[in-house]
Amino acid sequence: MEEKHHRLHDCTASMVIYRNSPAVIREAVESFLDTDCAVRLMVVDNSPTDDLRSSFDGLNVFYHYQGDNVGYGRGHNWAVSHAEPSAYHLVLNPDIRISPGTIRSLVQFMEAHPEAGMVCPRILNEDGTDQYLNRRYPSVMDFFARRFGSSIPLFRKRLEHYEMRDVGYDALCDVEVMSGAFMFCRAGLLKKLSGFDPRYFLYFEDYDLTRRFQQIGFRTLYYPGAAVTHLWTRGAHKHIGMTMIFIVNMCRYYRKWGWKWF
Repeated sequence: MEEKHHRLHDCTASMVIYRNSPAVIREAVESFLDTDCAVRLMVVDNSPTDDLRSSFDGLNVFYHYQGDNVGYGRGHNWAVSHAEPSAYHLVLNPDIRISPGTIRSLVQFMEAHPEAGMVCPRILNEDGTDQYLNRRYPSVMDFFARRFGSSIPLFRKRLEHYEMRDVGYDALCDVEVMSGAFMFCRAGLLKKLSGFDPRYFLYFEDYDLTRRFQQIGFRTLYYPGAAVTHLWTRGAHKHIGMTMIFIVNMCRYYRKWGWKWF
């Protein structure tokens, strides 16, 4: 792995990993690096050991072993604070696959829309169907709808509204809450905001960051002219420990932004 070089990149990026599949991570990294833009990826490893270091052999990435699981937001913050100069910074999940030309398309979009502080592309399942990750500001009822939406008609309708399915996923639009799986940000603004709020260990740091971009006067936009694939796993719905982390951080979010029950 190469040492850091001091130059202006079109895009830097950060990926936080924790005991992920080496093959999945490597595919994500290779897809990010397969671009005609000047890019630089920083990988922050929160795993108990640095066994995943070898996953990046031969790849032009900067690997940092954290030595402790400091959380998703703090891991990205380390990368943001140590990143080389760039116009844009991408917050990237390790289970994302980026098609060639996507980064260039997003750079061009941001250059054409100076009012945008952050943009997300179309996010697809492996079968090419949309993942409904554009969201409105959430109420507590919306999270009940997410948990039980497939089985209760009233909750299903609520979930569809929360996921902006009434607006649809075929046209440019403002997004109140953007998914942390893929957040393409103006690097200067992200650094001005000091990245994610470190009080969120996992979950809701993306909700919070989107709102903070809006709070300083910038739009957070969905742009369907670019697309990525997301191998999505919903951990909070599978493990009781993750569910408890979700609830704790949900309460932190509402204490900060105000409780909204319905």
